[in-house]
Amino acid sequence: MKRHPQLIQLSREHHAALRLGRHLLAGGAAGELRAEYPALAAHFAEEERDLLPLLQRHGHLALAARLRDEHAQLHALFAAASNGAGEAEAGQALIAHVRFEERTLFPAIETLFAQGAPQHPPR
Repeated sequence: MKRHPQLIQLSREHHAALRLGRHLLAGGAAGELRAEYPALAAHFAEEERDLLPLLQRHGHLALAARLRDEHAQLHALFAAASNGAGEAEAGQALIAHVRFEERTLFPAIETLFAQGAPQHPPR
C-alpha cells in the first residue's frame, strides 16, 4: 500500500514490530523484546508527538484516545513480557495495534493531509 510520504518511515517500522509480535506469540522472545524496546518506545513517542495533536485538532478524539491508550497498554505488556511473562498477550496486542494503525489510523491521517492539514516535520 502506498503511504503518504510523512508516514512512510513509521509504516516501514511496523514490519519489524509485526516480526517481533510473531516472535512473542511463539514464546522465548523476551531478550529480543528488550533489544527492540528502545526503537518501539521512540516510534510510539514520535506518533504521539506528531499524530496526536493533528488528530485532536481535527476532531478525531476517539482515534487519538485509542492510540494513546494502546501505547500505554503495550508499554505495560512489554514490561511483563521482557521478564518472560505474558509474551503471547504482548505479541497479539502488538500485532493488533499495528493493524489498527495501518488499516484505520494512517488512512485517517492521510485524509487529513489530503484536506490540507499541516503535516509534521519530515524525519
